[in-house]
Amino acid sequence: MKNLVIDRRVIRNNIRAVKEKADGSTIYADLSANAYGMGLLEMARLLKDEGICDYIISDVRDARQLRSNGFEKERLMMLRSTADPEELDALLELGVICTVGSYDSAVALNGIADSRGVIADVQIKIDTGLGRYGFDPAQLDRVAAVYKYMPNLRIIGTFTTFSCSWRSKRQTMAQLKLFEDVLDRLEAMGFDVGIAHCCDSAALFRYDFGRMDAVLMDLALSGRIPGKAIPSLARVGYIEAGLEEVGWYSKGHHIGAEHGINIHKPTKIAVLSVGYYHGFGVDRHKSERSFIDRIRSRSIGRYVRVNNKRAKVLGNIGMQHTLIDVTDIDCTVGDVAYMDVDPVNVKGLPRNYQ
Repeated sequence: MKNLVIDRRVIRNNIRAVKEKADGSTIYADLSANAYGMGLLEMARLLKDEGICDYIISDVRDARQLRSNGFEKERLMMLRSTADPEELDALLELGVICTVGSYDSAVALNGIADSRGVIADVQIKIDTGLGRYGFDPAQLDRVAAVYKYMPNLRIIGTFTTFSCSWRSKRQTMAQLKLFEDVLDRLEAMGFDVGIAHCCDSAALFRYDFGRMDAVLMDLALSGRIPGKAIPSLARVGYIEAGLEEVGWYSKGHHIGAEHGINIHKPTKIAVLSVGYYHGFGVDRHKSERSFIDRIRSRSIGRYVRVNNKRAKVLGNIGMQHTLIDVTDIDCTVGDVAYMDVDPVNVKGLPRNYQ
């Protein structure tokens, strides 16, 4: 038995915490990457029940799945900019708000909208430091050209994306100031910037600035914003897996592969057929952490829970197996271990909503 468990109650509490922090600003719920591993349709239904009907997607297939499963009137917005004609045509067919982050993408979308005889709603993306998509703030003449020469595009919003809001207040404030300057310059040119937004989950909960007209609810959905825990959010997602082998091993016994360990005393060990392939022990923010934080994280042992007690992980987590120390736990084969895991990393396991 192995499942990824998603608790609806916890998600609802996280949504309500976002609503309180948003303080009346429009909330865009990010459903990218299968709703961060929690399930696209399940999350959309929960959000709709809570009165949130503005959804961010990053793949045409997600828009198609939502539209074909009853989400016909909800507002969908493609987060990334694209100049791919096939994608743009599909997005217009599905009634998705498109992100325009370059002159080329604007030209491509305007042409397809013209051929369809429609006006496409778009949001302008400004790059303030993340570097993936967006107009250079120093080249606003290209943004101005979208307003002036793209009659089949209706600009309904302008936004940017912070690059490290969970880690650096100083850098986030600098990016916010740059974005505000862009908005001022565009308005001085006589353009309506529409809905202005930049605030992601980390910025929303860690700082008292940047809310503007809308906020993005991304990592807050799963309660897994990196760094210091946020009291109003709770983590979503854990794996439940049955113990498959339980036995005693003598002092000096070697466990693990190349970089395994020798146990220093007689130890009762349980085997779980869950490993990093399934997402356990995977830290997707590791590359963004400081050197000191990475060293500190190595010194903190990993634990799972068995029969309401903590069991320490022994050695390295394997691709499909994990060994745990259950010396002081009364347990047997078939008892269930609970393993904290970020749903976005999980694969190869069925999802169980509770």
